[in-house]
Amino acid sequence: MRLSIYVRAATTAALLLLAGPIAKSQVPEGRRNEIEVRGVVAVPSGEVSFSSNGASGSVIDFERDFDLKNEIGIEFRFTHRTASGKHKFQGNYSQATWSRSTNLSRSFTFRGETFTANLNTSSELRLNDFRVMYAYRWGNEKFRIGPMFDMGVIKTSLELNAATNSGTRQAEGSISKFAATVGYDLDYDPTPRINIFNNLGAIRFQGERLFHVEGGARIYVAHGFGFTGGYKAQRYRVEKDLDFFKIRFHGPFFGGVFRF
Repeated sequence: MRLSIYVRAATTAALLLLAGPIAKSQVPEGRRNEIEVRGVVAVPSGEVSFSSNGASGSVIDFERDFDLKNEIGIEFRFTHRTASGKHKFQGNYSQATWSRSTNLSRSFTFRGETFTANLNTSSELRLNDFRVMYAYRWGNEKFRIGPMFDMGVIKTSLELNAATNSGTRQAEGSISKFAATVGYDLDYDPTPRINIFNNLGAIRFQGERLFHVEGGARIYVAHGFGFTGGYKAQRYRVEKDLDFFKIRFHGPFFGGVFRF
């Protein structure tokens, strides 16, 4: 009888001791969901080639041919963490546009249109990126890291316009691709008001290569509102028939975040 009482007492004490760490490992309500709006500053580089009627076009270099400058893109993000903190879901949409008007230093062919040297040409480069992500993370209430998988759609496009003596010359090429990457996701919360994060994903499939990485911090000035900032880099190379689009950029980002 006494042994049974001792066993029950020991079991109750063990459960009470474990209850603290288990409760602490839970993500408190009001901190499981986040809406984030960012501005991303970046200069793009890369190459593109678009054919016409089965004939390959010239390889255009963004830096050499257009010398594109800093532009601010926009990014929207929604994040949900389960109560245990192990599962993290995220939806992300970003859009960036770079425009430039310059006198060409050389002649090239794009979409069957020939743009000659010294021709004043305006260019507009666009990148739209939509991704959903899932990560399974190990750790505790302060530090979690684990494998990540994301997938979505990438759309890249380049439009060229020039005025000549014979009229307007215009050409546009775009590629939309389903994209998926694998990597890792990390969250470190030294205090309830500071979150340090890092995410990386990459994949290589035949001639296509996808890579993205970011790292930064969120600082909450109030329970449900804060600021975010950091640095990110992306590199996408996609193909379609004879056409290919390679774009890469890196730069800082900043914005606001709401959690609930």
